[in-house]
Amino acid sequence: MKFKLASYLQREFIRHPSPTWKCSHESRLLPYDLEKFLGYEPRVDILMERLDGSQRLWIEFEISRADPVANHAKFATSHLFQPQNATDIFVSMISPAVDRGRRNLAANTILLMRHIGMNAFQTVLLPQFSKEEIQNLNKLPIAEIENENLDIDREIERVLTITEPVLTSSETRIHFASDLMDVMLNLRMWNEEIQTPQGSQLWGKRTITYFVFDPVSYKFAPSKFCAYVAIPSEKQQVQSSLLGFSRSEMTINLYITLDGQDTRFDGRRAWLHLTRGLMMNRVEAHEDPSITEAFHDWLKLHQNSIKVHPHGAIFLCPPKWFK
Repeated sequence: MKFKLASYLQREFIRHPSPTWKCSHESRLLPYDLEKFLGYEPRVDILMERLDGSQRLWIEFEISRADPVANHAKFATSHLFQPQNATDIFVSMISPAVDRGRRNLAANTILLMRHIGMNAFQTVLLPQFSKEEIQNLNKLPIAEIENENLDIDREIERVLTITEPVLTSSETRIHFASDLMDVMLNLRMWNEEIQTPQGSQLWGKRTITYFVFDPVSYKFAPSKFCAYVAIPSEKQQVQSSLLGFSRSEMTINLYITLDGQDTRFDGRRAWLHLTRGLMMNRVEAHEDPSITEAFHDWLKLHQNSIKVHPHGAIFLCPPKWFK
């Protein structure tokens, strides 16, 4: 059953295309005879196409599915029979109404899709709303959803921001983190690598203002480190298939290589993306004593690696629905 909110989003994406794009809905991606053979139809909620034909985005809205990973599997298995074109990108947009475990399972399935050669991303959908608010929106008639003045341009902007590389090399494409799971995986990576002699030596001691906070582990990490992911090039993906699985977290070694070498790898752009794009909450130290206490405990463990900016620390926290 197609819920009203998904239908509304389809209509509005078509009505609000970016200047160089056009949109259509329920687009078929496989030949009819292959759909008939498979017994399922991999059709996307929205197909965004550049006007010059150079790129297509397959966009799926996951409003409240109990199994959002089902669409990932549908498109991944279709790829086995008709490989995705190099100019196509799968994008799953998952709302806060999907619980944390299921959305994280879907986010990690994106890594499997990349591992079999697909261009794939997952991001948030309407992250400014709570689970209950999304559920209520989904029950409204479309005419009433219109009265909510949803910022569709912001949703389209997020899709284009995460799918466009910030910078590229022969081995890696650097993108903004597309999902909160990406951000937390980076946080986890920093905390693991800084404990190693090599990671600690490479990092040195840096002055940091913005810190991402993980309300599950009660750990922190520099926001710039958390805001970017490194997706292996097609050549590197092939090599990793032979040598082992390759993920896309930022690493201290890569961070040090990029930091100061390219202005596109920038701390201000990082925290703006996390707050504007992924709707992380900006919290100053005096605003939440519990976070500040956790930060001081964490900082004691990393005082040789982190110096807090004289103006004080600022925390970027995921929306409440993420925990």
